[in-house]
Amino acid sequence: MTGKLQGNGLWESSRMMLPEHKEAILNSNRYLQKRTRVQLDEQELERVSRIVMESQQEGREVALRLFGEYEEHHLNGIVVRLDPGERRVCLRTDAGMEWVLWRDIVSAEFTAGYTDD
Repeated sequence: MTGKLQGNGLWESSRMMLPEHKEAILNSNRYLQKRTRVQLDEQELERVSRIVMESQQEGREVALRLFGEYEEHHLNGIVVRLDPGERRVCLRTDAGMEWVLWRDIVSAEFTAGYTDD
C-alpha cells in the first residue's frame, strides 16, 4: 500500500476517467485547433466574384472552398442566385439548394469539366 503513495504511484494506479473529463479534454483540444478567417486580397476577391457571376450567367459548375472554424469545406454546384443584401450565394448541388455566405468563400474554381473556349 505504501508503494502506491510514493512518487506518482497514486495516480498511476488509478486509470479511470470520467466521461465529463474526457469531453472537457476533447473540447479543449478542438478549441486549440480553431482556425482564423482568411482575408482575401482585392485581386482574389475580384477573381472569385467573376467566377461566381459566370457560373450564374452561363450555368457552369464551380468548386468552392469554404472557411470552417475547424476545417475547410468544399462545395460543388451551379450558382443560381446572388443575394447582395444578405451577401450570400445560392448553389444548386447534388444534395439540393445551399446558401453560402460571401465571407466564407476562400476560393472558387470552375470544375474539371470546364474548358475556356
